[in-house]
Amino acid sequence: MREEELKWYQRAKVRHLLEGDANTKYYHLLANGKHRKTRIFQLHDGDNIIEGDAHLKEHITSYYKNMFGPPDNSVVELNEHYVQDIPRVSEEENEYLTGNFSEAEVRAAIFQMEHNKAPGPDGFLAEFYQVFCDLIKLDLMSLFNDFQEGNLPLHSLNFGNIILLPKKMMLGLFNNTDQSVC
Repeated sequence: MREEELKWYQRAKVRHLLEGDANTKYYHLLANGKHRKTRIFQLHDGDNIIEGDAHLKEHITSYYKNMFGPPDNSVVELNEHYVQDIPRVSEEENEYLTGNFSEAEVRAAIFQMEHNKAPGPDGFLAEFYQVFCDLIKLDLMSLFNDFQEGNLPLHSLNFGNIILLPKKMMLGLFNNTDQSVC
């Protein structure tokens, strides 16, 4: 029996390889068969038979609602007008948070970045900023000030320009008649 089963299994496999993806009756039988396997046509609930999509959805929904029970009464209330217990930022903290960036803050942030990590969107590693901090600090401070004032176009920071430059033939490079390059 096992050998007979293997024989038919292998024949079906060969047929599937030959006709499985072609627009044949065999392909449509396979596709419809898979659809029928995953679809619920009717349910038996005791002596009742439930059919039809609307009745099936209604029965399944009520079954699981009853299974899990009614929702518990919650003491949590979401009231947008109740804000007395929410901690707020003081005026002094707000001024500090919205104030201009200082060179010391920027320098401290640069030297807190970890070494040997993936480069940022600009392609530079943290080591670059740390080694050349004194050289690029004016450019960085200008960047942070533009950000603070709202003049920095954030959407274009991750864009790049690709410029195609035409190659110029160097004189004397291809003097011979054979201009093939190895």
